Amino acid sequence: MTDDPDLPSPSRLKAWRSVVDPGAAPELMREILKKASVAGAEVLVVDGARVFGLGHLDSAVFHARRAIDEGRNSSDSVAMEALLYASGERQLNSAIAKMGVTEETTEVVAAFLSDEGFDMGVGWEVLPSTWSLDNDRLVAFGITEQELGTVGPERRSELVLEMVAAVDLLKK
Repeated sequence: MTDDPDLPSPSRLKAWRSVVDPGAAPELMREILKKASVAGAEVLVVDGARVFGLGHLDSAVFHARRAIDEGRNSSDSVAMEALLYASGERQLNSAIAKMGVTEETTEVVAAFLSDEGFDMGVGWEVLPSTWSLDNDRLVAFGITEQELGTVGPERRSELVLEMVAAVDLLKK
């Protein structure tokens, strides 16, 4: 283990995923946000089609908290700042368009961003460290075919993490 302050610590982030019918995701998101409000919890809710596992969200939350601590944040909430980093986008509107829950969303991912939490209920499974790194999903996320050609299949998750980290450069 390193003491380098620029590297994330081992994850304490808790996140889940749930498959839903088309059209059901916005209501599910509202329910989650209501539960979070009652519990005093901060939660990030995103379209699971653009999430590549717990490592992806953990990195985004790490960068978001660091940006807030250093006064470089674009948003006043950890959830919105984490959404920005998770998307790999520079602008919040682009991040919401890319990762926000819509009527077309068929997989929802929710992550607790505070120590407070609540019961997620039935139909949720723990978000794995990484999953579904197939080319189509990565290209839909914004990784180019050329970038995919620079790494082997076992290192594709690094391309996602590079997009997360690059938001710091894009924001300047």
